[in-house]
Amino acid sequence: LFRSVKGVEMMFDYEKGKDLVVNATKPLGESYYSVVARAFDEGWVDMYPSKGKRSGAYSNGSAYDVHPYVLMNYNDDFDGVTTLAHEFGHAMHSYLSNKNQAFANADYSIFVAEVASTVNERLLAKLILEETTEKNARLSLLMDILDGFRTTLFRQTQFAEFELKIHEAVENGQPLTADVLNAMYKDILYRYYGHNEGICNIEDLYAVEWAYIPHFYYNFYVYQYATSFTASVALGQDILNGTPGATDKYLKFLSSGSSKYPIDLLKETGVDMTSEVPFVKAMEAMNYYMDEVEKLLGK
Repeated sequence: LFRSVKGVEMMFDYEKGKDLVVNATKPLGESYYSVVARAFDEGWVDMYPSKGKRSGAYSNGSAYDVHPYVLMNYNDDFDGVTTLAHEFGHAMHSYLSNKNQAFANADYSIFVAEVASTVNERLLAKLILEETTEKNARLSLLMDILDGFRTTLFRQTQFAEFELKIHEAVENGQPLTADVLNAMYKDILYRYYGHNEGICNIEDLYAVEWAYIPHFYYNFYVYQYATSFTASVALGQDILNGTPGATDKYLKFLSSGSSKYPIDLLKETGVDMTSEVPFVKAMEAMNYYMDEVEKLLGK
């Protein structure tokens, strides 16, 4: 189910990674990318592994009158530089919200938090694609980008559907045993991956995958990854295409904290999450990357 596609391992040392993240954010204007550049010089980032340091990657901007901090363990690969861009999306969201909002409204919801991080991923992917011309390296990069669509848009929706079924079962008085949960999850896997149609074989062992997903303990968290990813694709396209006002609206969005409901903040950027348009744009972007893969493979 999670078999990787063999390709060229693209390597980016930390200095190259910093340059890529700064340059990728230049479409957002000097007021944004200059702060990112300064952040590296001012020690906002703890990037190297050390004894006792936890794994993972995080941004913390909860200290209202102090700049955000990014905690991660940088790896010299595409995932490492993407994670760096992702966490700086969070950091800049906190920086701009804290700078422009009173303390009570400076924090923001998860629904919009992952928009800020994944817009940076979109900008970074565009830049690296432009700089990558070697066929196999470009193919590997495109497959990594497509895997982001699979894991963030489709897989998180799959998780959210499972979570909804759990709650509906409880509301209907159905006991939740391990066998019941396994059966629910396996049925969803079958439908998402086309098991019964012979598209992808799902082994029985995957039925228990749900048990290691900690997000299910945070009610209705995972669906927001998919909605945020969808919104970020639409926003990223508008910014990169130079749509009039797109960058200014996005920076205002990052500066708004929780001053309005998340759905309204996104509407002000031109992304209406109550319509199908953002999803259609996300599918168009995914199809573009798939077409690029097929061109490289000569199909």
